[in-house]
Amino acid sequence: MATAVVAVLLVGGGVTWWALTAADDPLSHAEVSGGKLTESENSLLDDGEECDDTDEFTYNDCDATSAYEFIYKITNKGDEPANYAVIVNGFDEDGDFVGQAFISATHLAPGKSDADTGEFDEYTDLDGDHSLADIESIKVAHVERVALAN
Repeated sequence: MATAVVAVLLVGGGVTWWALTAADDPLSHAEVSGGKLTESENSLLDDGEECDDTDEFTYNDCDATSAYEFIYKITNKGDEPANYAVIVNGFDEDGDFVGQAFISATHLAPGKSDADTGEFDEYTDLDGDHSLADIESIKVAHVERVALAN
């Protein structure tokens, strides 16, 4: 009987500790959703202007850009202002790693959120022979929260 009481107290204490410390886990402060490959033309061209990378006045005005865009939301669940640095991993349809994107929020007040669009772009270092079109899913991999003094 005493063993059963001790076991119940230990399990109850463990569950209580887990519930109270879950809010302290910085991973729970960031979330990502959606995601799609986007293609856009270079916005350096004026209306009606045709691209010409051979002239001396423009540089790469014929380039189009590709990106895998997603929505992120960072919420300060602490009780003091904080900066956040977040790593988001992209995976292909087999669940294999494709690449990483970085997002951040600065001087986020307690209880406040910062939401915007993040992206894997042409400057993202992709693993192996992957391309941006290979990204099928994304996941928050790491969150660093730095509390501020003010």
